[in-house]
Amino acid sequence: MKFLLELILAELIFLYPADKRSRFPLRLSLVLLVFLAGALLFRTEAQLTRSLLSQVGTFAGLFFLTVAAMGFCFRLSFPSLFSLCVAGYAVEHIAYHVSKIVQTLTGLFVGASLGPLQDWELMELVVFPPVYLIALGTIGYFAAKNECWKKTDMRFNALSIAVVFICVGLTRLVNSYGEEQSIPVSFYAITCCLMALVVQFVLYRTVDLRTENTALNLMWQEERKQFELSKKTIDTINIKYHDLKHRLRDMRLPAEEVESIKDAVRIYGSRIRTGNDALDVLLTENSLRCSEEGIRLTFMGNGADLSFMQVMDAYSLFGNAISNAVEAVEKLADPEKKIIDIVSERRGDMVSIHISNYFDGKLRLEDGMPVTSKTWEEGFHGFGMKSMKLIAEKYGGSLSASADGDLFTLDVYLMNSDAPTGK
Repeated sequence: MKFLLELILAELIFLYPADKRSRFPLRLSLVLLVFLAGALLFRTEAQLTRSLLSQVGTFAGLFFLTVAAMGFCFRLSFPSLFSLCVAGYAVEHIAYHVSKIVQTLTGLFVGASLGPLQDWELMELVVFPPVYLIALGTIGYFAAKNECWKKTDMRFNALSIAVVFICVGLTRLVNSYGEEQSIPVSFYAITCCLMALVVQFVLYRTVDLRTENTALNLMWQEERKQFELSKKTIDTINIKYHDLKHRLRDMRLPAEEVESIKDAVRIYGSRIRTGNDALDVLLTENSLRCSEEGIRLTFMGNGADLSFMQVMDAYSLFGNAISNAVEAVEKLADPEKKIIDIVSERRGDMVSIHISNYFDGKLRLEDGMPVTSKTWEEGFHGFGMKSMKLIAEKYGGSLSASADGDLFTLDVYLMNSDAPTGK
């Protein structure tokens, strides 16, 4: 049962940043107390038979017991929970073999005992904590930073699971029929488990980044098509509007009715001109939508200040920002808060863009970036902010978000590398 405590602590290296169930401290304390009591009352390792199948079955059963215990504490899908518990098993197995190597090379605690603890258990008490801390500061930190508990790839997980369990099975085989304190076997087991962790986290993250880049490229292609279509549509509507105005003059209708018709279609002919093609299309297009939703969309600044940007970069940057803002304010019940303000200001070589809007609900920020709440929906959700951040960095700037009560603000800073230096 001591093995359960070691395994639980190793699994927490990867699980600690994941979503927790209500009363998590109480749940985890209960799990640790039950396993600690079991470790004191039962000596599983001593009761194992020499049968290889019995040993593998016992350790597999204990592992699944920890998976159930972690499911009691954390709110995760079974694939994510299982894969992170396997990673914990790999760390525990590494620590186990490191303790065997250290004891074989140093002879520490050989033949010694302390109460019910045997020499190899005393060695584990010395070796396991630093190994776990190293794992926490390296692969555990990497997994937490990249939020590996939120997404899994069963191909990589299946490979890691196979490697870990084959390695554990071979260890039991060696212990049963070979030289139990073999240093080469321990090095082999450590190498296999490290490889499994690299495959499960580092290699998967590399593939995940490639997938993100592919998704961003697809999104930018869709935005280009949308820009061209929107520009063409706005031009067509504008032409039709002016054509309709001329036809109204020739129609024999009461003056009041003519003016009523003009008022109804006037919004379709009000093309906004800022000095930037991308902004003109976006603001004109969104003004129609905002007018229908009772949203006031304002822009202050000179679009020509953004002439150093590629048209599609400006369209993507402002398009994602305006889309997010409209989606936030259209849900508001208070019409006085259905406001989106965009302010662009040039200071020397730098252009600052300030976008603000009200919102309702909870907003979670990480590293100055809002975390999307739409990860369960299909499409490019979550990539809009990444796209905006990449565009800002492309022009030597930065992007950050903040919230003050129910007011959300997005600040973007861009550097005009084509601006004269004054020398």
